[in-house]
Amino acid sequence: MMKTAIPAIVALALASAAAAPALAAGANNPQDLINIEAAWAKAAVARDGAALSRIVAADWHGQNHRGKYYDRATMIKQTTSGPEKLTSEVNHDLHVRFLGNDFAAVHGMDNETGVEAGKKVSEVYSWLDIYEKRGGHWVAIASQAAKVK
Repeated sequence: MMKTAIPAIVALALASAAAAPALAAGANNPQDLINIEAAWAKAAVARDGAALSRIVAADWHGQNHRGKYYDRATMIKQTTSGPEKLTSEVNHDLHVRFLGNDFAAVHGMDNETGVEAGKKVSEVYSWLDIYEKRGGHWVAIASQAAKVK
């Protein structure tokens, strides 16, 4: 029995070692989500509805800094043609947490400058975006924002 157990253990160890690089290659990378957040900020400043549509899932919902719950269509319309116009959005203090293989939470903050009701504004927000991997790509499915100052 010992003679058959040793080769089986060695074979299992070799198979595990061979599989480890494959698992690591498919592992989730926090930088991917940080890059998506940067693209989202860039799209918001550029008022790029097509980019926002790629980043945010069709069934996305969020709650903005005023406590208003809204859907993707409303968010994109407000961002691309609403009365508030961003001139800069800079993300910082991002923290990515994977919740299994297909879900992730990104906590972060951003500094935003722009024009609202004809006046220049400069604000800081804290936010949380929830992502789901669909078809091999991350998309935002839920968001929450709070004004810090």
